Amino acid sequence: MTMIWISFLSNILILGTALFLLKLHKSQMSSNQFIWFILLTGISSGVAAFGHLPLLEKGLANSLLFVSRILSLWSIYFFTNGSIDFARFHKNKMIRITNSILFLAMILVLVWNNQFLPVMIYGIVGFMGIGLSAYFSDINNVSEPKYYVVRGISVLSFSALVFALFKENYHFLAINISHILVSFSLILFSRGFVGLNLQDEQINSQS
Repeated sequence: MTMIWISFLSNILILGTALFLLKLHKSQMSSNQFIWFILLTGISSGVAAFGHLPLLEKGLANSLLFVSRILSLWSIYFFTNGSIDFARFHKNKMIRITNSILFLAMILVLVWNNQFLPVMIYGIVGFMGIGLSAYFSDINNVSEPKYYVVRGISVLSFSALVFALFKENYHFLAINISHILVSFSLILFSRGFVGLNLQDEQINSQS
């Protein structure tokens, strides 16, 4: 029972981190897309914390996990959209349309089979594909804010890898280490998002 509550609290840690970061940095983030990404990532984890409690009736627990996964898909969608806007990819309709189609497809898969797999698939494409492409699109203009966002993507991806590799034999350690890494990634993301806005303001003032 102790291990269950530790896992519950590590999920709540993500929610608390997200709310704290938004209270600290929200006014410095001009992109609502990134604000929604951080907020929904936190709320998704908070809902999942209750969904994984064995004390709840199975139907209610499954409903909470479904809501949590829907929110996770939305959070990834907001991140990819914000990244597309930052990289000026919005002029490329194919990228935006592909992102929207994949998002809707993963929601349909989730409705059909309430598992975490659609979130994993969309996360890989959204963060590793669209995200990294966006922040490496102008390789000659490397900046510290981009570096923080890329580090956030790396840490978040590593957290998923840790969980995927060790969940069978070391589930307790895998899930809690993964949750701590997600919380750390949000710190990196928020620093990057604030810096990206400052960078945009400097560019606008010089133009």
